[in-house]
Amino acid sequence: MAWMMVLFSFQALFVFCMCYAIVSDFRQLLIPNWIIITLIAAFLPFALLYLEPVSVLWHLLVALVVLAFAIVFFSINWIGGGDVKLLAGVALWAGPRDISLLLLLMSAGGALIAIVLMGLRMYGDLLEPSLPDSSFLKRLQVLAQEGQCPYGVAIGGAALALLHRIFME
Repeated sequence: MAWMMVLFSFQALFVFCMCYAIVSDFRQLLIPNWIIITLIAAFLPFALLYLEPVSVLWHLLVALVVLAFAIVFFSINWIGGGDVKLLAGVALWAGPRDISLLLLLMSAGGALIAIVLMGLRMYGDLLEPSLPDSSFLKRLQVLAQEGQCPYGVAIGGAALALLHRIFME
C-alpha cells in the first residue's frame, strides 16, 4: 500500500509539472526551469525505487540523445529553449520503450496546433466577429498574429497521454 502511495506521488508530481508547463507555455511562451529541475530531481528517487539499474542507464541515454537532437532544432530556430529542456526531461521519464510514441504524439499535437494557428492567422479577421469572447481564443489569435507556436503544449500533452505507460515499467 505504501509503495502505491509513493508511486501515486510521483505520478501527481509529473502531472502537475506537465500541466504547469502547458499553461505557462500557452500564456507566456515560457517554461520555467524549476519544472525541468523538478522532473529530473524526481526521476532519481523514482528510478532507484522502481527501475532496474540497466534500465536507468537506457533512460539517461534516451534523454541525452533527445537533448542533442532538440539542441539542433533550437539552433535552427525550430523550437525554443524551454521546449528543448522540457522534451529532454520528459524523454528521461519515457525511456527507450515509450520515446517513439512520445515523439509521434508530440509531433501530431504540434502539427495540429500549428495548423490551427496558421488558420487563425489567415482567416482570423473573418472569424473574429463570430468567435465567442474568451481569453483562450484571444490568446490563440495573439499567438497566430505573432507567428508563435507554444510547442510545450504538444510536449506536455503527449507526456500526459502516455502517463499510464510511463509509470507501468
